[in-house]
Amino acid sequence: MIRLVGAVAFAIAITSAALSPAVAQTTSKPPVPSIAIVDVESVMRDSLAVKSARSQIDVIAKDLQQDIAGEEEKLRSEEQKLQQQRALLSPEKYAEDRQALQERAAALQQRARSLRQTLDRGMAKTMQRIQIVLFEEIGKLAEEMDVNLVLPRSQIVVAIDSFNISEAALARLNARLTEVDMALERAE
Repeated sequence: MIRLVGAVAFAIAITSAALSPAVAQTTSKPPVPSIAIVDVESVMRDSLAVKSARSQIDVIAKDLQQDIAGEEEKLRSEEQKLQQQRALLSPEKYAEDRQALQERAAALQQRARSLRQTLDRGMAKTMQRIQIVLFEEIGKLAEEMDVNLVLPRSQIVVAIDSFNISEAALARLNARLTEVDMALERAE
């Protein structure tokens, strides 16, 4: 009951304050919106820095894939040798050697998974760094154009092209950041 009385008193106070002419004169209107739109996904996809990062990741991934494939080939070769020697080995020795091969294969699979995760994390961090630079440049561009609201294109249903500043944002991002160095944290 006390809460209800307090809530009613609060509502009456707010209503009377809003209707008071003195309060109405002291509040200011929000600024008239000046809107721009940026297709962030398109800018990121077309930026030189992202293309640089992707090509670096591709080279690193290719090298890692070749290393893993070489180790897999060694394991297959050792498994074939073990199969050929099966008749010569005692059942215990064969089981022991086969178990060791299976453990090495499992470790290699785990290493491959870990390397893929490292590549994914490295790319995600790089994309975040590039996006931060993009947003800084969009902020500067908005200020220069006297725009007080920039919206991502993905959130807009209909817009006139004159609102779109994506090309200008891409040009500024490319001028400021053409390449990035991929720094991968290896967890080996």
